[in-house]
Amino acid sequence: MSGTARRITAHQANHLPYPGFFAKMHTVDQFVILDDVQFVKGEYHNRNRVRLKAAAHWLTVPVIHSGRQGQCIADVEIDNRRDWRGTHLRTLQQNYSGAPHFAAYFPPFAELYAQPWERLIDFNLALIRGLAAALEISTPCCLSSGLQISGNVTDRLIDICAATGATEFVHGKHARDYVDFDKMSAAGIANTTQSYTAAEYLQTGPGFVANLAVIDVVLNCGPEARDLVLAGNTLQGA
Repeated sequence: MSGTARRITAHQANHLPYPGFFAKMHTVDQFVILDDVQFVKGEYHNRNRVRLKAAAHWLTVPVIHSGRQGQCIADVEIDNRRDWRGTHLRTLQQNYSGAPHFAAYFPPFAELYAQPWERLIDFNLALIRGLAAALEISTPCCLSSGLQISGNVTDRLIDICAATGATEFVHGKHARDYVDFDKMSAAGIANTTQSYTAAEYLQTGPGFVANLAVIDVVLNCGPEARDLVLAGNTLQGA
């Protein structure tokens, strides 16, 4: 696969991602969604936090684990023996029905929850697209599984850049812990690091809880959500 993207980034296909995910998406020419990396139980691949009264509350999509250790995110199946859709919808409606922009922004997400999802990746991608649209972020996205790449973390990122024609990669703030920046530089790729600090806004409960799922910003702030999400973003050369 070839492309014309100069600056790119990549991130796992998380569930209901936090604002920094979309702020990073906005800063690049192409956003690569990592679906062929290992699913990790307890990470954000199938869960995230929303407000429920005065505190953060986890929304978790149950998935099938038994006998599937080491499976890729793309292969994870949702455990539909449990009424997780009803639980999630009730939680969201209970907390956000009084939010200023609930009536205008929530119906499309309620429709997504009503669909008969079998694979986690399909549901996550639908939510990511819906949230990006609500934030008016139109960065092109692609799946890493479609790039036909392999290798360890650094080599994989170099191959992603080659496959998309990129010469700059935007990393998360802890990337130096597991990415060889020097090797990427030697391959002709500039390293940039994102730092994200959530901008405060009025939430449905008292006080402010940072870095909830971005749907919290959307339902509370509506048209102002985009500017709030982007306000916390900083890029630095590495």
